[in-house]
Amino acid sequence: MKIFKNRGDIYIPKGNYKKSREETILKLLLVFIIIFTIVFLVLLGHKYKNAASFFGDGEVTTTQIVINEEELPKISGKTNFMFLETDDEKSVIHYIILIQADKDSKAYKVCSLSPQTKIDNESISEIYENGGGASLQTKLTEYFGFEINYFAEFDNSSFVEFGSKMGDIIYNSYEDIKFSGGSGDDKYTIRISEGEQNINSKELSNLLRYYSNEKKDYGIENEVILSALTQLFNEDNFEDSESLFRLFIKSSTNNITVRDFENAKNALMYFCYKNEDITVYSVQSKYDKKNVLTQQSVKEIKGYFSK
Repeated sequence: MKIFKNRGDIYIPKGNYKKSREETILKLLLVFIIIFTIVFLVLLGHKYKNAASFFGDGEVTTTQIVINEEELPKISGKTNFMFLETDDEKSVIHYIILIQADKDSKAYKVCSLSPQTKIDNESISEIYENGGGASLQTKLTEYFGFEINYFAEFDNSSFVEFGSKMGDIIYNSYEDIKFSGGSGDDKYTIRISEGEQNINSKELSNLLRYYSNEKKDYGIENEVILSALTQLFNEDNFEDSESLFRLFIKSSTNNITVRDFENAKNALMYFCYKNEDITVYSVQSKYDKKNVLTQQSVKEIKGYFSK
């Protein structure tokens, strides 16, 4: 293309002209986009508080499977369990706990007992040493006057292994605990800070042993158990319940059969899927100076656990 000026000709290459025109168009588009964005953001700021409000009308949701209570099986009745842990030689009881699954009121009821509890001048530890868990189950049923349906006894190593498959729990400790105890091959150490923290199955075992034998605070021991029950009976563990039950049978001495497990599946499903909605009750054991439960304490335990 030619542009005439005076007597000379000025030549502007055709290719450069085309490039300049494209740059101009791009600049105009960029200016338009910037102006549009500013206007859009101003309008958005007036109408919505944040991006979540714009895209979800104030709600951002993720896909979650929720099972309503109406979809869960109907359950009823009460089942009492006796649970205890010993040293690996099965010669010393670390702790012993009564647990009721109340399917009528949808509740757990827990009562921790001292291993030194005297019944007819014989301690729980001595009864166990002479006859094992089955004998102790029978004796406690007679003593309290309500049926203990099932018992399970773990040695320490087996409980820690089984508990590790169930998972950790969140425990809110009332205090800092730094303690070493036990003797011989049955020594244990516990280091827990005050406040909320994760504890594994070994720490859970040591914590229960500490409150049962050292502090003799059966109220706090109950709370630890109730916290564990509420958290460990959950949807994931229910889905894996068959393999967990096989490990339970392998790891403990008990009187629970495969048929008992199958019959309890509906109740297990309910307690696992409604775990955070399950009511919990703590029955604190109280003793006289001779390690005998007071009459009032026996009455309270019987009142909670009777059917």
